[in-house]
Amino acid sequence: MRIYIAAPYNPVNAKNKHEAIQIAAKNVHRAVEAAIALIEKGHYPFVPHLTHYIHVHPSCPRDYGEWWYEYDMTFLELWAEALLYLAPSKGADKELEKAKELGLKIFYSIDEVPDISEAV
Repeated sequence: MRIYIAAPYNPVNAKNKHEAIQIAAKNVHRAVEAAIALIEKGHYPFVPHLTHYIHVHPSCPRDYGEWWYEYDMTFLELWAEALLYLAPSKGADKELEKAKELGLKIFYSIDEVPDISEAV
């Protein structure tokens, strides 16, 4: 199953830029850990958090904002069969709402996702 991972990215409570980068990086790592667990269960995850590496690249002219939400939504709308909603945030909540509109299967924890790796 193609599963889109919805979880916090934006470090809204950061005290400074250094802390913001650390929080964002931790959020990316959590999403990647979820992706690895999904792969081990036999699924194909999409990790929108990996655009972090585009966003922080010195040549990227885009600030954090609505364009990134649009970018992520294209994968949700055109690619995903399911959504894994790990925690609330502005973006994850928008993704959850869109997944419901699209009629996608929604999981609220990795434990809810069926293990199909043995059937593959």
